[in-house]
Amino acid sequence: MSYIVLKNKNVYDINYMEYDLDGMVMHPKLKGSAYIHVSEARFYDQDIIKNICLTKLRKQFGSLVKIVFNYLTQDDDTADGGDYIILLDEVAHLKAQLEIKYKRFLDNEMYREYMDKLYFLDINLKNKLARVNLYSQINEQLGGKFTR
Repeated sequence: MSYIVLKNKNVYDINYMEYDLDGMVMHPKLKGSAYIHVSEARFYDQDIIKNICLTKLRKQFGSLVKIVFNYLTQDDDTADGGDYIILLDEVAHLKAQLEIKYKRFLDNEMYREYMDKLYFLDINLKNKLARVNLYSQINEQLGGKFTR
């Protein structure tokens, strides 16, 4: 059973509604709220949904960019490539989330912009991984004597 709470002046009315609309479902994590317990919230206004999606994407993308930038700017090419593979998986995971979860709520321009940014991160990580693998192969062939 689902309900919608409407505010008329200072009075809250609870109305029952059948959900035939295309909306976004969220499970909010309210901290310290003793008065209201919400297990699920549905949003139907496209502007609100777009803003929620963009906020989530900016947060996830921003933290991913910070980590990737730190690894890409390292001069230590003798490191193991496992970290770069994990970062490539994280980029692929965010691409999949963007495709599956957020594409239908974003306009084509915003979707394309984030996909291009993720593609750019993916290419740079693959180039860095190839460079790390090349240096490790050269180092193995020279018996650990290779330095840049």
